[in-house]
Amino acid sequence: MSTWADVPAAGDVPGYRIFVGELEKPSLDDRQYRLIELHNGLRAVLVHDAGADKAAACLALTTGYMLDPEDAPGLAHFCEHMISKGSEPYPAENDFLSFISANGGSRNATTGPTSTEYWFSIRPTKLGAGLPRLAAFFHAPLFTESLTAREINAVDSEFKRNLQNDARRILQITKHLSVPGHPWAKFGTGNYASLSAVGRNGAEALSEEAVLKETRRRLVDWWRQEYCASRMMLAVIGREPVDELTSLVVPCFSKIPNRGLDPRPAFKTDAWGLEHTGTLIFVQTVKDYYAFDLSFQLPDLREHFRSKPESFLAHFLGHEGPGSVCAYLKKKGWLLSLSAGPSGSSRGVQFFKVHGRLTVEGYAHYRDVVEAIFDYIALLRESPLPTYHYNEVNTMTATSFRFKEKSQPHTYASTLAHALAEPYPPEWLLIGAYVYREWDETTVRRLLDGFVPARARITLEAKNHVKEVVGPNVHWLTEKWYGTQYAVQKIDDALLDKISGTHANEELHLPAPNPFIPEDLSVHKVDVPEPQKFPLLIKRTELSQLWHKRDDQFWVPKAHIRIYLKSPLAYTTPRHAMLTRLFVDLVEDALAELTYDADLAGLSYSVTNQIEGLTISVGGYNDKLHVLLRTVLEKIHGLSVQPDRMRVLKEKIQREYENFYMGQPSNLSECFATWLFIPTIWTPAEKLCELPDISENEVERHRDALLSKIFIETLVNGNMSQERSLEILTLVEECLTPKPLLPKGIPRLRSLVLPPGSDVVSRKRHSNPEESNSSLSYYLQFGETGDRRLCCTLALIVHMLREPCYSILRTAEQLGYVVACSQRSINGTNGLGIRIQSARAPSFLESRVDAFLETLGARFESMSLDEFATYKEGLVVKKLERVKNLREETARFWDQIRSGYYDFVRHETDASVIRELTHDEVVRTYDALVRPSSGALTRKKLSVHFLSQQLVETPPDEHLLLTSAVSDANPTATDATATTTPTDSGAVRPRLAIVLNADDDVRGEGESVFKADLACAPAATPVFTPAFGEYGHALARSSGACVRAIGSAPLQAGCAASTASRL
Repeated sequence: MSTWADVPAAGDVPGYRIFVGELEKPSLDDRQYRLIELHNGLRAVLVHDAGADKAAACLALTTGYMLDPEDAPGLAHFCEHMISKGSEPYPAENDFLSFISANGGSRNATTGPTSTEYWFSIRPTKLGAGLPRLAAFFHAPLFTESLTAREINAVDSEFKRNLQNDARRILQITKHLSVPGHPWAKFGTGNYASLSAVGRNGAEALSEEAVLKETRRRLVDWWRQEYCASRMMLAVIGREPVDELTSLVVPCFSKIPNRGLDPRPAFKTDAWGLEHTGTLIFVQTVKDYYAFDLSFQLPDLREHFRSKPESFLAHFLGHEGPGSVCAYLKKKGWLLSLSAGPSGSSRGVQFFKVHGRLTVEGYAHYRDVVEAIFDYIALLRESPLPTYHYNEVNTMTATSFRFKEKSQPHTYASTLAHALAEPYPPEWLLIGAYVYREWDETTVRRLLDGFVPARARITLEAKNHVKEVVGPNVHWLTEKWYGTQYAVQKIDDALLDKISGTHANEELHLPAPNPFIPEDLSVHKVDVPEPQKFPLLIKRTELSQLWHKRDDQFWVPKAHIRIYLKSPLAYTTPRHAMLTRLFVDLVEDALAELTYDADLAGLSYSVTNQIEGLTISVGGYNDKLHVLLRTVLEKIHGLSVQPDRMRVLKEKIQREYENFYMGQPSNLSECFATWLFIPTIWTPAEKLCELPDISENEVERHRDALLSKIFIETLVNGNMSQERSLEILTLVEECLTPKPLLPKGIPRLRSLVLPPGSDVVSRKRHSNPEESNSSLSYYLQFGETGDRRLCCTLALIVHMLREPCYSILRTAEQLGYVVACSQRSINGTNGLGIRIQSARAPSFLESRVDAFLETLGARFESMSLDEFATYKEGLVVKKLERVKNLREETARFWDQIRSGYYDFVRHETDASVIRELTHDEVVRTYDALVRPSSGALTRKKLSVHFLSQQLVETPPDEHLLLTSAVSDANPTATDATATTTPTDSGAVRPRLAIVLNADDDVRGEGESVFKADLACAPAATPVFTPAFGEYGHALARSSGACVRAIGSAPLQAGCAASTASRL
């Protein structure tokens, strides 16, 4: 029985209730929890984490867009945008963002069908100042009138960003084809049309000012009607003891009014009527692919959280092992991937969905695909369901919870806040979503009885549907908001007969017992003064080197292994690159059925291709990790390419590469900008030219050549001894039987270098004529990663720019929904990047970025030393943020190994350098490398203008247009004044002004010549530290490199590290 106790008011802390029971926690969780309920009905969980280096809070409420007024689609989303931009105690519209950013934190908000959440993370000492700001959103928001138009435009920009997103388009059709007036049918995102219609109220003659005023009034009214303290759940994580956290939370969040609303509003009337089920929906997609959805509406399952029957059924229908629907359809050559499970909110409309990506042949045989799924459902209905199925699921979920590691504080705060809305007993707050408490066969079979054709909806997705599939008399309709073409038909009698029978397909059967369930979960735990900060190099030969660290802080029975097989043959030509990619896909395809049980048992693996070779990753419970690794290695070495799977995967890759060019404009411009700095890059289009005539034998020959001579770099991190990790390396070498590469044959990534004074523009057009957005990727190259002081100065500049970049370019100037400033690293060089996705022309966007950088230069000059110190300390907090789990630690180590620097404590030394940076030093660097007016001769700027086909733009006349060659511009010139000329305004024009125009250079010859004329930065030079162990002295001498020790005397005296940039 859950027990609560009343706590009376004391001083300025109002009274509240406290849960006096014990929460069930993971065995490794050393945090203290307190669950309280304020007098206004708000529930909160307070988490004391003594070792937290980041604090976080999340407020979630059970109000989402399904509560939008009928005539105001998107109002809940609009409220989410407006509410955080100014409150009575903190009226500045950028107060919250500025405060969070300056103090090393981040924040975001999300509106869903039945919930909305607002979260932030921050350095621990500032949690007490962040919580009142968060609370003020909900008891004293300003909803400033001057913001109304801007935030409606921001919502509209967000909508337009997703206008060509197939997932969004299909979701809206799913909602549109529902019972008229049902809350599920609403258009949750909203746009300018839907939100301005709120203000017009049918009167088209109203002025824009009157429309905006009325829209704001409706927003405030809706907020008062739907935002209520009893609907709110709060999670706070901080260093402070729970008593102190209580004293921080209760006073400010008690101010939120309780309006007497239903605290957990639920929507349980059926969204689909009889006319919406037993149907087949054809949808025309933007990207070129084939897919299906088979959906059933679920009943209200909130009371069944102990048995989770919908998740139990997903275990079978989503299975990929022998006898599964997935395995059967793949053998037929019809399926690329399959997933199954519940979707939606427990308080909203929930569906059970089986989703699959199809081949073109699978699309033609979609009726057979659907028949196989219903046959498997019949198998489940007719089978006794042996108890080992439930026992396995129960064992693995319980084991997963038992050894649950910490995550990022804001992620955990979000999870906890939403868990408070679920009907779990208070003591199950942490465990309720994970563990199965009982086997409820009755409910499982009741669900199966509802998985019948008459209650199903089948959606078939394709860019171009053919008459043989949709029929001769199809009637296409257009969805209102996204303009998606779709057609609806009733499932015909012939198909209905085929999918309504009993189980008949003998190739389908239930899963066998899982051999990968871990048995040995022991952990070798020893007391250590502090965790080791780096892995040790414990073996190095001409063939391989092995890095190892035994877990000394997370104490989980897990390990992660990373293996890099470096070969110059992986990426020599477009054909080599295509062969490597095809080989990797064939390996993963061949392993899918064999390794699915391992995935269910908490193990994972991947094989990926890179420019330098292949990466093999395995991770999870260490008991049987070596079994999985051997399985992967043996398949890599002995793969026999099957013609039917080769055909399927060639089709998959072709569609993936063709669809690449249909992606988000801002993602594409970022990608193209990065490629301009890489000496050799083969684009998807170039690789596709090689795909059609590649044979099975050629793939196998490429595999043999690729693996014949390699260099192996391995990391073993976790619950494994040195001896065990050496056995892992031996296993790799014995399975692959390679010979060593010569040192000069080991591929090393490098970056191209822009000369000072560069102003390069690359112009490209989007492949999708319906994409209305363009984008700008604006990049300023600084210097090498090895130049620590310059990189730290760059990091501080980016840290100081992030908030004003968002507040000025996105919020104030309304340039677009996607506006971001970041530090970018490209193969050993670093720079400042700004990206914007917008309906405006990229040349205009670039002019606004230039003006912004100019304005911020003046702001930085006049910045007080106290404000400068705050920014420095906020960045230091980010740099010193500790890894939260074994996976994060492995990723940090692997990033350094892959980079070639092996600088495992770079974050700590960076923090020390940042603390040393002076205001004058940062301003000088900004003026030289960022500010347009003062840096005309020293900046190294490259931008990509990615243009919508709907945009008509005249290229800026101040650039020299080069379409086939750039040698006349002399990009390698060293005389900084040789090609400078004054502009009409008197400013100095950069000495290297180039436009690479893809419209006039289809084959990319001008781009190739431009890159060929640029110098290359040196490859990464290792930072030799005690991590190299006994190999450090010899490697340092052979490389002639500088040696820096960590926490000890230098390994090699008399060698000073250079701080000058080679750029």
